[in-house]
Amino acid sequence: MPRWIWLLCLVHGLLWSFASPASDEKVVHLILSEDAAPYQEVVNAFRAGIGPRQNVKVWVQADLHVTQVQTLTRGSDLIVPVGVKATRFVAAHHAGQAPVLALMIPRATSDKLEWPAGLSRKKVSAVFIDQPPERSLALVEAAFPAARNVGLVVSSENEAVAKALAREAVRRNLRLHVETVAASEALPAALRRVLAESDVLLLVPDAIAINASNAQNVLLTTYRFRIPVVGFSQGLTKAGAVASVYSSPAQIGFQGGQFASRLEEVGELPSPRHAKEHTLAFNPHVARSLGVVLPDEADIRRKLESKND
Repeated sequence: MPRWIWLLCLVHGLLWSFASPASDEKVVHLILSEDAAPYQEVVNAFRAGIGPRQNVKVWVQADLHVTQVQTLTRGSDLIVPVGVKATRFVAAHHAGQAPVLALMIPRATSDKLEWPAGLSRKKVSAVFIDQPPERSLALVEAAFPAARNVGLVVSSENEAVAKALAREAVRRNLRLHVETVAASEALPAALRRVLAESDVLLLVPDAIAINASNAQNVLLTTYRFRIPVVGFSQGLTKAGAVASVYSSPAQIGFQGGQFASRLEEVGELPSPRHAKEHTLAFNPHVARSLGVVLPDEADIRRKLESKND
Protein backbone atom coordinates (compact mmCIF):
# COMPACT_ATOMS: atom_id res chain seq x y z
CA MET A 1 0.00 0.00 0.00
CA PRO A 2 1.44 3.40 -0.95
CA ARG A 3 2.41 5.47 2.06
CA TRP A 4 0.06 8.36 1.17
CA ILE A 5 -2.96 6.02 1.11
CA TRP A 6 -1.95 4.58 4.49
CA LEU A 7 -1.67 8.10 5.96
CA LEU A 8 -5.04 9.08 4.49
CA CYS A 9 -6.70 6.06 6.08
CA LEU A 10 -5.04 6.82 9.41
CA VAL A 11 -6.22 10.43 9.39
CA HIS A 12 -9.74 9.40 8.38
CA GLY A 13 -9.84 6.90 11.21
CA LEU A 14 -8.69 9.46 13.74
CA LEU A 15 -11.27 12.00 12.56
CA TRP A 16 -14.02 9.41 12.74
CA SER A 17 -13.09 8.38 16.28
CA PHE A 18 -12.98 12.06 17.27
CA ALA A 19 -16.39 12.88 15.84
CA SER A 20 -18.21 9.61 16.46
CA PRO A 21 -17.56 7.63 19.67
CA ALA A 22 -17.86 3.90 20.03
CA SER A 23 -21.34 2.69 19.18
CA ASP A 24 -21.90 0.97 22.56
CA GLU A 25 -21.37 4.23 24.46
CA LYS A 26 -23.99 6.91 24.00
CA VAL A 27 -22.66 10.47 24.06
CA VAL A 28 -24.43 13.80 24.49
CA HIS A 29 -23.02 16.45 22.16
CA LEU A 30 -23.59 20.04 23.30
CA ILE A 31 -23.09 22.45 20.39
CA LEU A 32 -22.80 26.05 21.59
CA SER A 33 -23.68 29.07 19.45
CA GLU A 34 -20.83 30.98 21.10
CA ASP A 35 -18.05 30.31 23.57
CA ALA A 36 -19.36 32.92 26.01
CA ALA A 37 -20.19 32.94 29.71
CA PRO A 38 -23.97 32.29 29.40
CA TYR A 39 -23.32 29.23 27.27
CA GLN A 40 -20.80 27.91 29.76
CA GLU A 41 -23.46 28.35 32.46
CA VAL A 42 -25.72 26.12 30.38
CA VAL A 43 -22.97 23.51 30.06
CA ASN A 44 -22.25 23.39 33.80
CA ALA A 45 -25.93 23.23 34.75
CA PHE A 46 -26.62 20.63 32.05
CA ARG A 47 -23.92 18.39 33.49
CA ALA A 48 -25.48 18.77 36.94
CA GLY A 49 -28.93 17.94 35.57
CA ILE A 50 -27.93 14.88 33.62
CA GLY A 51 -25.69 13.38 36.29
CA PRO A 52 -22.05 12.24 36.31
CA ARG A 53 -22.52 8.94 34.50
CA GLN A 54 -23.30 10.48 31.13
CA ASN A 55 -20.55 11.18 28.61
CA VAL A 56 -20.94 14.83 27.55
CA LYS A 57 -18.87 16.45 24.81
CA VAL A 58 -18.91 20.19 24.19
CA TRP A 59 -18.41 21.87 20.81
CA VAL A 60 -18.56 25.45 19.59
CA GLN A 61 -20.58 25.77 16.40
CA ALA A 62 -17.96 27.90 14.62
CA ASP A 63 -15.41 25.09 15.08
CA LEU A 64 -17.61 22.42 13.49
CA HIS A 65 -17.64 21.59 9.79
CA VAL A 66 -20.88 20.66 8.06
CA THR A 67 -19.58 17.15 7.48
CA GLN A 68 -18.92 16.70 11.20
CA VAL A 69 -22.49 17.65 12.07
CA GLN A 70 -23.76 15.30 9.39
CA THR A 71 -21.66 12.49 10.85
CA LEU A 72 -22.87 13.17 14.38
CA THR A 73 -26.53 13.27 13.37
CA ARG A 74 -26.31 9.99 11.46
CA GLY A 75 -25.72 8.21 14.77
CA SER A 76 -27.94 7.70 17.80
CA ASP A 77 -26.24 10.11 20.19
CA LEU A 78 -28.21 13.05 21.56
CA ILE A 79 -27.43 16.40 19.90
CA VAL A 80 -28.00 19.47 22.10
CA PRO A 81 -27.61 22.78 20.24
CA VAL A 82 -27.57 25.77 22.59
CA GLY A 83 -28.87 29.05 21.18
CA VAL A 84 -30.55 30.00 17.92
CA LYS A 85 -27.45 29.96 15.71
CA ALA A 86 -26.38 26.47 16.73
CA THR A 87 -29.92 25.11 16.50
CA ARG A 88 -30.44 26.44 12.98
CA PHE A 89 -27.05 25.02 11.98
CA VAL A 90 -27.98 21.57 13.28
CA ALA A 91 -31.42 21.68 11.66
CA ALA A 92 -29.93 22.69 8.31
CA HIS A 93 -27.41 19.84 8.28
CA HIS A 94 -29.12 17.03 10.21
CA ALA A 95 -28.53 13.93 8.15
CA GLY A 96 -29.89 11.01 10.14
CA GLN A 97 -31.90 9.87 13.15
CA ALA A 98 -30.04 11.41 16.09
CA PRO A 99 -32.45 12.99 18.62
CA VAL A 100 -32.13 16.75 19.11
CA LEU A 101 -32.76 18.80 22.24
CA ALA A 102 -32.48 22.55 21.59
CA LEU A 103 -31.84 24.89 24.52
CA MET A 104 -32.16 28.67 24.86
CA ILE A 105 -34.24 29.32 21.76
CA PRO A 106 -37.54 31.22 21.55
CA ARG A 107 -40.65 29.16 20.94
CA ALA A 108 -41.33 31.15 17.76
CA THR A 109 -37.96 30.02 16.37
CA SER A 110 -38.55 26.43 17.39
CA ASP A 111 -41.95 26.31 15.69
CA LYS A 112 -40.47 27.44 12.36
CA LEU A 113 -37.47 25.11 12.20
CA GLU A 114 -37.50 22.60 9.36
CA TRP A 115 -36.18 19.16 10.26
CA PRO A 116 -35.55 16.25 7.85
CA ALA A 117 -38.78 14.57 6.75
CA GLY A 118 -37.60 11.21 8.05
CA LEU A 119 -36.83 12.47 11.56
CA SER A 120 -39.68 11.71 13.93
CA ARG A 121 -41.06 14.75 15.77
CA LYS A 122 -40.75 12.67 18.95
CA LYS A 123 -36.99 12.93 18.51
CA VAL A 124 -36.98 16.74 18.57
CA SER A 125 -37.52 18.73 21.75
CA ALA A 126 -36.57 22.06 23.29
CA VAL A 127 -36.44 24.15 26.43
CA PHE A 128 -37.44 27.65 25.37
CA ILE A 129 -35.72 30.85 26.48
CA ASP A 130 -38.88 32.98 26.45
CA GLN A 131 -41.69 32.83 29.00
CA PRO A 132 -45.19 31.35 28.67
CA PRO A 133 -47.95 33.98 28.29
CA GLU A 134 -49.51 33.17 31.65
CA ARG A 135 -46.24 33.82 33.48
CA SER A 136 -45.52 37.13 31.74
CA LEU A 137 -49.02 38.49 32.31
CA ALA A 138 -49.08 37.19 35.87
CA LEU A 139 -46.08 39.44 36.53
CA VAL A 140 -47.90 42.40 34.96
CA GLU A 141 -50.85 41.79 37.28
CA ALA A 142 -48.75 41.25 40.38
CA ALA A 143 -46.36 44.17 39.89
CA PHE A 144 -48.88 46.65 38.43
CA PRO A 145 -52.27 45.75 39.95
CA ALA A 146 -53.94 48.91 38.62
CA ALA A 147 -52.84 48.32 35.02
CA ARG A 148 -55.50 47.19 32.59
CA ASN A 149 -53.92 48.07 29.21
CA VAL A 150 -50.80 46.19 28.13
CA GLY A 151 -48.79 47.21 25.08
CA LEU A 152 -46.88 44.81 22.85
CA VAL A 153 -44.75 45.46 19.76
CA VAL A 154 -43.62 42.45 17.72
CA SER A 155 -42.64 41.44 14.22
CA SER A 156 -44.36 38.72 12.19
CA GLU A 157 -42.04 36.10 13.69
CA ASN A 158 -44.02 36.43 16.94
CA GLU A 159 -47.50 36.40 15.45
CA ALA A 160 -48.38 33.17 17.27
CA VAL A 161 -46.94 34.51 20.53
CA ALA A 162 -49.04 37.68 20.23
CA LYS A 163 -52.19 35.61 19.69
CA ALA A 164 -51.42 33.45 22.73
CA LEU A 165 -50.83 36.57 24.84
CA ALA A 166 -54.10 38.06 23.58
CA ARG A 167 -56.03 34.94 24.65
CA GLU A 168 -54.36 35.00 28.07
CA ALA A 169 -55.06 38.73 28.44
CA VAL A 170 -58.78 38.15 27.87
CA ARG A 171 -58.76 35.43 30.51
CA ARG A 172 -57.22 37.89 32.99
CA ASN A 173 -59.50 40.79 32.04
CA LEU A 174 -56.60 42.73 30.51
CA ARG A 175 -56.60 44.59 27.18
CA LEU A 176 -53.64 43.81 24.95
CA HIS A 177 -52.72 46.49 22.41
CA VAL A 178 -50.51 45.00 19.68
CA GLU A 179 -48.45 46.72 17.00
CA THR A 180 -46.72 44.58 14.37
CA VAL A 181 -43.66 45.92 12.55
CA ALA A 182 -42.07 44.58 9.40
CA ALA A 183 -38.76 46.43 9.74
CA SER A 184 -36.77 48.23 12.41
CA GLU A 185 -37.46 51.57 10.71
CA ALA A 186 -41.14 51.19 11.60
CA LEU A 187 -40.46 50.56 15.27
CA PRO A 188 -40.38 54.16 16.64
CA ALA A 189 -43.80 55.09 15.24
CA ALA A 190 -45.34 51.77 16.28
CA LEU A 191 -43.92 52.15 19.77
CA ARG A 192 -45.35 55.63 20.15
CA ARG A 193 -48.79 54.45 19.03
CA VAL A 194 -48.91 51.54 21.44
CA LEU A 195 -47.55 53.55 24.38
CA ALA A 196 -50.27 56.16 23.92
CA GLU A 197 -52.89 53.59 24.96
CA SER A 198 -50.95 51.41 27.40
CA ASP A 199 -50.37 51.32 31.15
CA VAL A 200 -47.48 48.85 30.81
CA LEU A 201 -45.31 47.73 27.89
CA LEU A 202 -44.53 44.03 27.69
CA LEU A 203 -41.38 43.00 25.82
CA VAL A 204 -40.84 39.55 24.31
CA PRO A 205 -37.72 38.31 22.44
CA ASP A 206 -38.01 39.54 18.85
CA ALA A 207 -35.27 40.01 16.27
CA ILE A 208 -36.80 43.25 14.96
CA ALA A 209 -38.86 44.76 17.79
CA ILE A 210 -36.33 44.37 20.59
CA ASN A 211 -32.68 43.49 20.12
CA ALA A 212 -29.22 44.56 21.27
CA SER A 213 -29.06 47.48 18.85
CA ASN A 214 -32.40 49.08 19.68
CA ALA A 215 -33.13 48.07 23.28
CA GLN A 216 -31.76 51.27 24.76
CA ASN A 217 -33.83 53.44 22.42
CA VAL A 218 -36.96 51.44 23.22
CA LEU A 219 -36.41 51.90 26.95
CA LEU A 220 -35.68 55.62 26.57
CA THR A 221 -38.91 56.08 24.62
CA THR A 222 -40.95 54.30 27.27
CA TYR A 223 -39.29 56.44 29.94
CA ARG A 224 -40.28 59.63 28.12
CA PHE A 225 -43.87 58.35 27.93
CA ARG A 226 -43.70 57.47 31.64
CA ILE A 227 -44.74 53.88 30.88
CA PRO A 228 -43.13 51.07 32.90
CA VAL A 229 -41.71 48.07 31.06
CA VAL A 230 -41.92 44.37 31.86
CA GLY A 231 -38.92 42.69 30.23
CA PHE A 232 -37.57 39.19 29.69
CA SER A 233 -33.99 39.37 30.97
CA GLN A 234 -31.85 40.63 33.80
CA GLY A 235 -30.01 42.84 31.30
CA LEU A 236 -33.23 44.62 30.31
CA THR A 237 -34.03 45.24 33.97
CA LYS A 238 -30.62 46.76 34.58
CA ALA A 239 -31.03 48.89 31.45
CA GLY A 240 -34.40 50.34 32.48
CA ALA A 241 -37.24 47.81 32.61
CA VAL A 242 -39.07 48.06 35.94
CA ALA A 243 -39.50 44.28 36.21
CA SER A 244 -38.56 41.17 34.28
CA VAL A 245 -39.30 37.48 34.44
CA TYR A 246 -36.78 35.21 32.79
CA SER A 247 -35.22 31.78 32.92
CA SER A 248 -31.47 31.94 33.44
CA PRO A 249 -29.00 29.92 31.37
CA ALA A 250 -28.38 27.77 34.44
CA GLN A 251 -32.09 27.06 34.92
CA ILE A 252 -32.52 26.16 31.25
CA GLY A 253 -29.36 24.07 31.24
CA PHE A 254 -30.38 22.08 34.32
CA GLN A 255 -33.80 21.30 32.87
CA GLY A 256 -32.10 20.28 29.61
CA GLY A 257 -29.92 17.87 31.57
CA GLN A 258 -33.02 16.36 33.15
CA PHE A 259 -34.59 15.96 29.69
CA ALA A 260 -31.47 14.17 28.47
CA SER A 261 -31.53 11.91 31.51
CA ARG A 262 -35.12 11.00 30.73
CA LEU A 263 -34.12 10.05 27.19
CA GLU A 264 -31.55 7.68 28.65
CA GLU A 265 -34.07 6.20 31.09
CA VAL A 266 -37.22 5.77 28.98
CA GLY A 267 -35.97 6.19 25.43
CA GLU A 268 -37.82 9.40 24.54
CA LEU A 269 -37.54 13.12 25.13
CA PRO A 270 -40.24 15.16 26.88
CA SER A 271 -42.21 17.44 24.58
CA PRO A 272 -40.87 20.97 23.88
CA ARG A 273 -41.76 23.42 26.62
CA HIS A 274 -40.91 26.59 28.49
CA ALA A 275 -38.46 26.36 31.36
CA LYS A 276 -40.16 25.39 34.61
CA GLU A 277 -37.87 27.49 36.80
CA HIS A 278 -37.70 31.25 36.43
CA THR A 279 -36.25 34.34 38.08
CA LEU A 280 -37.70 37.78 38.83
CA ALA A 281 -35.69 41.00 38.64
CA PHE A 282 -36.73 44.52 39.61
CA ASN A 283 -35.34 48.02 39.09
CA PRO A 284 -36.68 50.11 42.00
CA HIS A 285 -34.71 53.18 40.87
CA VAL A 286 -36.54 53.36 37.54
CA ALA A 287 -39.84 52.61 39.30
CA ARG A 288 -39.34 55.57 41.64
CA SER A 289 -38.36 57.84 38.73
CA LEU A 290 -41.63 56.93 37.00
CA GLY A 291 -43.66 57.39 40.16
CA VAL A 292 -44.49 53.68 40.27
CA VAL A 293 -44.98 52.15 43.70
CA LEU A 294 -44.13 48.49 43.40
CA PRO A 295 -45.78 46.06 45.80
CA ASP A 296 -43.46 44.19 48.15
CA GLU A 297 -41.20 41.94 46.07
CA ALA A 298 -41.99 38.91 48.21
CA ASP A 299 -45.73 39.52 47.63
CA ILE A 300 -45.14 39.79 43.88
CA ARG A 301 -43.33 36.47 43.89
CA ARG A 302 -46.09 34.78 45.89
CA LYS A 303 -48.81 36.15 43.61
CA LEU A 304 -46.90 35.11 40.52
CA GLU A 305 -46.52 31.57 41.78
CA SER A 306 -50.16 31.30 42.91
CA LYS A 307 -51.44 32.51 39.54
CA ASN A 308 -49.33 29.91 37.71
CA ASP A 309 -50.37 26.93 39.81
